[in-house]
Amino acid sequence: MQLKHVFVLTIGMFTSALVLASEVDFALLDANNDGLVSMSEAKQVPAVAEAFRRLDRNRDGALSAKEFSHF
Repeated sequence: MQLKHVFVLTIGMFTSALVLASEVDFALLDANNDGLVSMSEAKQVPAVAEAFRRLDRNRDGALSAKEFSHF
């Protein structure tokens, strides 16, 4: 694959991730309304589940609204 194609694909994937991130709503993921998003709740959106460990800065096994805002 040519370098130009790799670059275009990379930019496309990055742009898609930004669009997805802007559409994911914390309140919708927080199914039990406890103010936190657990890993099981995060699995509703694969991109959030993949980023879960990075986002869970205090390592308590849940994402607060503040931690989720970094998504």
